[in-house]
Amino acid sequence: MHNTWTIYRREFASAFNSPIAYIFILAFLAIMAFFFFIFYRFFSLPSPDPRIYFEILPLAFFIFIPAVTMRLWSEEKKQATIELLMTLPLKSWEIVAGKFLAGFTIVAVGLLLTVLMPISVSFVLPLDATALVASYVGALLIAGVYVAIGSWISALTENQIVAFVMSALACALVCFMGFPNVIDWMSRNLHETLGRLVGYFGTYFHYQKFAQGQIALIDVVYALSMIGLFLGLNNFAVEGRKY
Repeated sequence: MHNTWTIYRREFASAFNSPIAYIFILAFLAIMAFFFFIFYRFFSLPSPDPRIYFEILPLAFFIFIPAVTMRLWSEEKKQATIELLMTLPLKSWEIVAGKFLAGFTIVAVGLLLTVLMPISVSFVLPLDATALVASYVGALLIAGVYVAIGSWISALTENQIVAFVMSALACALVCFMGFPNVIDWMSRNLHETLGRLVGYFGTYFHYQKFAQGQIALIDVVYALSMIGLFLGLNNFAVEGRKY
């Protein structure tokens, strides 16, 4: 655990010693505010519902999270420091876990700063505290899934742009798999069971329950399992460099 903490501090400090983390957080907050207050014209809606804000999050995540994860491993490869990292008395899973936690923390900081939105809305509209907490729990879990995906893809290439594009596409795919329209189309044109199965693996399907104020064990297990799966693939990709 000490080694994981060391890698975590190294990655976290590196991100905030450069403009990357600050740009991510400011851009994320600005884009979310734009869509919520200007694009959707929240206060002009006949029945303003703060849950709209949280429905935007999964769509914003698969653009902004790859911007954070693209450098986690790609930069190590490009600068040839990954070979040195692999020679240190560290286990691969400790490095993978440390980098994942660092990336996840940056995303979590940006996400938690969005609490300014419900605070501002609460002055004019009543808020459901239970639904708010459930939405943030769900957002953090789904963000963890996307960070794990981005970290794995970053370990496959030394080009940060390639890592960003591929991560964005992979996160978008995993998100859209859970869209009701996608599930309905697959159920009608392919097979009903296949549609439900594919939809179950989509993050949007599970996140909607959190956004409705429900924290179900099956949705938490789904997110943790997906994180574990992609961290396992990440570890496998890193281990392969030793041989």
